[in-house]
Amino acid sequence: MNNQYNDLHELMMDPLFPEVDVKLRAGWHCDEEEIQAYDFITRALDWVTIYYDLYGCELVYAAEGYYYLRPVSKLIRTYTLGIESMIVSQFLALMKMDPRYLESSGSFDFQELLEKIELLLGKNQINRIFLKRKREKEMVGEHDIANFHQAIKKSLRELARLGFVTINPDFSRIYPRKPIFRFMDPVRNLEDPQKALESIVRGEDPFIDDTAEDSEEDDE
Repeated sequence: MNNQYNDLHELMMDPLFPEVDVKLRAGWHCDEEEIQAYDFITRALDWVTIYYDLYGCELVYAAEGYYYLRPVSKLIRTYTLGIESMIVSQFLALMKMDPRYLESSGSFDFQELLEKIELLLGKNQINRIFLKRKREKEMVGEHDIANFHQAIKKSLRELARLGFVTINPDFSRIYPRKPIFRFMDPVRNLEDPQKALESIVRGEDPFIDDTAEDSEEDDE
């Protein structure tokens, strides 16, 4: 067995167990950057897996190299991101794949993230998603811009707590971590997953074959 424990009781007596358990139940994702926790889960993997099986949960080890808990039953409630954090996480995944950021250790600043969001979403979508306006209306004045920025920062804090990103207190450095690739899952097997994820962010269907549509139009 892949652990140093003889039984579940011995596992649960490890001082790291309650901390890791509570965080996993709350939706946390653990990669190698969480040195102690990652090592603990890896060493205790067989017993930890058995433990969560008792609750109807699956401890998942993703291909990119991180752990997270996937509830199957209703004994442990599934953590759900709000629409704002979901959108921000998708942008972080896009930027994680961008060669420009890979060349600079994969990090960027808050302004670069804002520019990417504004470029792909546009002001009408930003108003609807981040400022909660039902009518399409462009951002007006410093108050709207400040609220938009605060909404992004709030999402980044949530994603940092869940292990998806590392941020400096002043947001001068934003570093998406391996678990951010979980938001690539819907498009992972497509020919161009980055382009497909951009389509999702814009509210388009990434599974529509534009080439096929063009061919049909040519035939007509």
